[in-house]
Amino acid sequence: MPVPPSKQQRDAREPAEPVELERPVILWHTDPRRGRVVAALCPLASRAGVRPGMSIAQATDLATMARAFIEPYDRDADCRALQSLALELQTHLSPQTAVETLQRYKWAGRFRHDPESILSEIQGVTHLFEDSHESTQADHRRAAGTDRTGELGLLAAAAKILNRHQLRGRLAIADTIGAAWALANHAVSETGPSHRPRKNPHQFFLAPPGGTEAALETLPCAALRLPPLTVATLDRLGITTIGNLMRLPREGIATRLGSDLCARIAEAIGEIEEPLIAITPQCEHAATLELEYPTDAIDLLADRLSRLIGQATEGLHQLHRGVLRMTCRLELQEHPPMVFQAGLFAPTLDQSHLTTLMLGAMPSDRLGSLVTRISVGVTQHAALSSHQPSIFGPDFAATSRDDWTGQTEAARLIDALAGRLGEDSVRGVRVSDDPLPENAIVEFPMTAHRMNREIRKAERAARGPTPRQRTTARQRAAKAAEQVDASPHSTRQRRGGFGDAPQRTDLGRRPIELLAEPLPITPIADLPSGPGGGFPDRFRIQGRVRCVEQHWGPERIETRWWSGPLIRRDYFRIELEDGTRLWIYYRLGDDTATEPEGEKCWFLHGRFA
Repeated sequence: MPVPPSKQQRDAREPAEPVELERPVILWHTDPRRGRVVAALCPLASRAGVRPGMSIAQATDLATMARAFIEPYDRDADCRALQSLALELQTHLSPQTAVETLQRYKWAGRFRHDPESILSEIQGVTHLFEDSHESTQADHRRAAGTDRTGELGLLAAAAKILNRHQLRGRLAIADTIGAAWALANHAVSETGPSHRPRKNPHQFFLAPPGGTEAALETLPCAALRLPPLTVATLDRLGITTIGNLMRLPREGIATRLGSDLCARIAEAIGEIEEPLIAITPQCEHAATLELEYPTDAIDLLADRLSRLIGQATEGLHQLHRGVLRMTCRLELQEHPPMVFQAGLFAPTLDQSHLTTLMLGAMPSDRLGSLVTRISVGVTQHAALSSHQPSIFGPDFAATSRDDWTGQTEAARLIDALAGRLGEDSVRGVRVSDDPLPENAIVEFPMTAHRMNREIRKAERAARGPTPRQRTTARQRAAKAAEQVDASPHSTRQRRGGFGDAPQRTDLGRRPIELLAEPLPITPIADLPSGPGGGFPDRFRIQGRVRCVEQHWGPERIETRWWSGPLIRRDYFRIELEDGTRLWIYYRLGDDTATEPEGEKCWFLHGRFA
């Protein structure tokens, strides 16, 4: 949804309630060959005959331009104003909002080679702008595929934002970025500017879903964002509209006019996906510095970066919160901006520590250009941990169990390693709620686990308490195993505490060593083993026949139905004749239907000490 503002400077903006300006406004810039030329102008100057690209001398010769305001055009201020407007539209309309990207050469019909349009992906958000009293009618229109209420409401919301900034825009909605840009920049309004209602200075253009080609039929070829030379060639050939161009065979167009023209046609009608690079939302705690002189001196950049970090984290002191993730953006003189970030294991407000981490993440050997602007933002923060220091000093605390100095040093070490080696290289382990023993432990980046923990806490708080205690599948399986082992009908032999029904805190309940992959073993018994049969007296384990002295179980462990194919296992603890204790299981529902008959069903999974 392009939103091209018609004014490029606040001095040239038209008020929300348009009134006739007493004096027209013209902005100029210096052309290398023609001198001072018109870069932007207000509607009053446009109605007087002034056009972009016209020399200032020719513009001032017009009778009505005798008392016009003529000021230089500030390109940087214009880009910042457009970026600010895009951020506001992103906040109120759609998170997928971007400022248009320009190619190397100018487009036909665009005098300045600067961004002038804002693009938004509005799929999935239009229903938020439907009026409540029209919701019933909107349901019927949506069922029939003709509902545009949400789109009209979104355009009205965008118009209100433009009115607050005293801007007038041309807004269009279409199936593709290219089609929306073409309609917003080149479509002809049903009523001319002089006949538009004063209460609505904006122009809206809506292409029906699936009607992109029909909407582009009468537009000029320049609406495809083509180079001026290509448009001039098409004019000489008598091809003046996109409809005439699309009726020509693509093979001939590519041969005579180049493949770029065919690519623009394909982007406009949706044959090629055109990416939308959304802008990054502004950080609540951020700081920016425009360097007086571009530089690539690391010591100077480090000093300015440290100052910016102090400014960005100043507001966190009052909130008693620390930085967990920080982002830095370097605007380069001759290359695209460079963005890098650093994550922390524990929240902190130590300015020197944060500066060291950001300098370590900065690719100083790959800048390739001078830095003109530095921006620092805190993208994630968390509450600081409070510790009461000992009255005897840190050395005394280091000998106690609550070693707050050691915790700080450990966090610094983790942060430094993650900054040098990468966040994925410094990993920790935690207990998983997966019932399978081989998935009991999962790895995680140590500088990112705080965010995941907070998310899980928020989800649990949102769900609230339930009548049934929230126990994991592993805990439920353990409880069932304890009940089986404690059953008075059990005929298994008990000996030496190992055979007693283990509690969750009993170390004998789980093996000390868990094999990386379950090892198939072969039962040796006169009667069938498994469900409905007896327990084998012997097993062939790694080529040796081992006799079973006693066994305990089964303990049923199975996966959850929503986690994929069903896996069911009956685990047994066995003791061999030489005293070795093993942890084995019989596979019940491990996709046996898809495996050949005679496949091994008994496996060795762990060894006890």
